[in-house]
Amino acid sequence: MALAASYTQVLSDPVVLVSILAAISVAFIAPNLLSYWALGKYPLNGGQYGSYPKRLMAFISHAEQMYGEGYGKFKNAVYRMTTADGERLIVPNTYLDELRQRPDSEINNAKALKMAIEGRYTGMSADSPFLNHVVKADLTRNLPRINPRLSEEVDRSVKTELPPCEDWTPIVINQALLRIVAIVSGHIFLGPELCRREEYLHASINYTVDVFKAVRALKKWPTVIRPFGAWFTPELASIKEHKQRAKEFLIPIIQERRAMMARGEEMPDDMLQWMLEKSVPGHNPTTETKMEDDAEMAFLQLTLSMAAIHTTSMTATHILYDIAAHPEIISDLRDEIKTVLKETDGVMSTHALFQMKLLDSVMRESQRVNPLSMARFARYVEKPITLRDGTNLPAGVVIEAPHVAITMDPEFYPEPEKFDPYRFYRIRTGEAADPIGYKNTEQYQFVTVTKENMGFGYGRHACPGRFFAANEIKLIMARLLLDYDVKMPEGQTARYKNLVVGPSVIPDPKREILLKRVTY
Repeated sequence: MALAASYTQVLSDPVVLVSILAAISVAFIAPNLLSYWALGKYPLNGGQYGSYPKRLMAFISHAEQMYGEGYGKFKNAVYRMTTADGERLIVPNTYLDELRQRPDSEINNAKALKMAIEGRYTGMSADSPFLNHVVKADLTRNLPRINPRLSEEVDRSVKTELPPCEDWTPIVINQALLRIVAIVSGHIFLGPELCRREEYLHASINYTVDVFKAVRALKKWPTVIRPFGAWFTPELASIKEHKQRAKEFLIPIIQERRAMMARGEEMPDDMLQWMLEKSVPGHNPTTETKMEDDAEMAFLQLTLSMAAIHTTSMTATHILYDIAAHPEIISDLRDEIKTVLKETDGVMSTHALFQMKLLDSVMRESQRVNPLSMARFARYVEKPITLRDGTNLPAGVVIEAPHVAITMDPEFYPEPEKFDPYRFYRIRTGEAADPIGYKNTEQYQFVTVTKENMGFGYGRHACPGRFFAANEIKLIMARLLLDYDVKMPEGQTARYKNLVVGPSVIPDPKREILLKRVTY
């Protein structure tokens, strides 16, 4: 009702209406006319829903069905579909190996991502070469060394953020996981002294929540009047406030760190320090990742927290909902964790985490049936492309792959509608045949990106922080399963349904699961 009222107020003002029409003509129709003509030669999926506005509403209300219908009709061909960001070309996964080799000058990941996160309005950075470099060069490479610290912080955070649970206790687990993930991530991002500071927790958690609230709200406005819809999106003001608070908190810390470096003092071992060292002239191996502005450095820390906390906590929530709905697997999971820890003298090393193959299988299966986004491999086509089979992709359009439909294809995943916690465990241990036929069954690890499972993306722009996220999630799951029994509330016989808005899939954040501390 509020959204409808906003539309009415906007359109009832003649001055605003004229401005809208002018914006449509100048900012939308002219630059996109050639692209729309080019799109017209591709078959349209969703035509049965009617006009463009009706197709848009159909996409917002049941995108998964539309992706499934398109996949059924055009599995190995390019087709077009109306999405919340306009008409897009949907490419089959048979093209992805060829497309992932194309340079950014031909298909641009950052431009497509900026559209997805509404960077024009949220101010979010679609891509940071500097941040990506530090994640790959320092965070991922240092995982074996920092894993004991992560494990210790997980142990502390689970104890402090969850109640005693001496008897079955209802927990809004997403809320608890947000704080646990923020603290554990913050231990590595900012150090143990700062990761529990309320200024950091408030900014990192609430900034993330408000950003994605704003994105979802903006997507409800047609693209041509989205600039005006931004006026009626209060979360955008909240985002600015979070940025300001983050700067007030972080800039003095950054300045003190720089002063300590100048004095030659022993420095902390965390992500902020790795970033600062890379920003010093002569220490950065790539000029394009140079970063010396303290305000920008503070914003990058906020961006890092958002990327880590949002996806990690949602993924962990999905996993726990699936485990709670299938409590029969807890015994096997717990036995595996205990067996591995016995072999490693109780140390949660990276090797120990790798050996937890059943837990890894549960995580990947949960990711498969609960994709955070129904489409992946979004790329803006910078110049016309002709693929090897003669298919043409026109410039000025966005392509994407129907990720959710691919993960539900029985050709790749037998009985795809079934949540099978042992699916990938059996393949990796040789107990079941590989339906896809990879040369190496380790392709079925949680962190592995393939064109049949793009949960972390695909190609050179696959999530660079997925190895850190995987370790963090596995450490949290292992600690919870060792310390607690888990089940759904009484009367809840099935897993909670996900909340779906357009292509986004999130676990219902307000739902409870029951926890009870295990006594040995």
